[in-house]
Amino acid sequence: MDLCKIADDFVQYLQGKGVEFNEMGFPILKREMFLEEIPEQMVPYDFRKNRIVKNPKKTLLVFYCPDARIYPRLENVLDEVSEYGEYMGAVATDVTVTSDMDQEWQDFIMLLNQLFMAVLAVNGVKIVANLRTGSWSTHKNISGVPKNVLWAAGFLGCPKDEPHDMRFISTVMLGRPSSLLIYGKEDSNAIEKLSIMGVKYLVYPDYHKARKEVA
Repeated sequence: MDLCKIADDFVQYLQGKGVEFNEMGFPILKREMFLEEIPEQMVPYDFRKNRIVKNPKKTLLVFYCPDARIYPRLENVLDEVSEYGEYMGAVATDVTVTSDMDQEWQDFIMLLNQLFMAVLAVNGVKIVANLRTGSWSTHKNISGVPKNVLWAAGFLGCPKDEPHDMRFISTVMLGRPSSLLIYGKEDSNAIEKLSIMGVKYLVYPDYHKARKEVA
């Protein structure tokens, strides 16, 4: 799959919808595009039809899953946009970006994730920003997201946060979320830092745990 072609197509589409971009090429997203109400559930897109979903209109769709399951969503978003409208909203895609990647590739993947989010937004789907960054230098890439809106994070597959490591909490404080929605496992060190800094947060079980709870 040509991710660069997909990104170019997203940019052209968004420009046609009147979306403006900042000096780094990231879409400038309006506050009214973002979800304000706290969801009752967070569920991966692939499992949105599962019986664990009690009320689609109170369910936030997420993409905390392997990249191979995200790529088809990028490619087919315009064909599937009506599907998102059946739910409360969606978190930006979570295509992998890590600090050991080439710097330009980190920036590109963060751009791709935000472009997808913007495409949903201009089609009336309420969005939630994804707190996925790479190295310190990528923090600038979240500047196009308004302050005091909902953000989401997932610790599945991520290294455990260490007491001396300030990368996670510094990113949170830079984004200044109204609340942070955490999908999946809790990271005790990260949670402690959120509490110390007075950041509101909610933790939602991952799909597999949620399915066991209703079994």
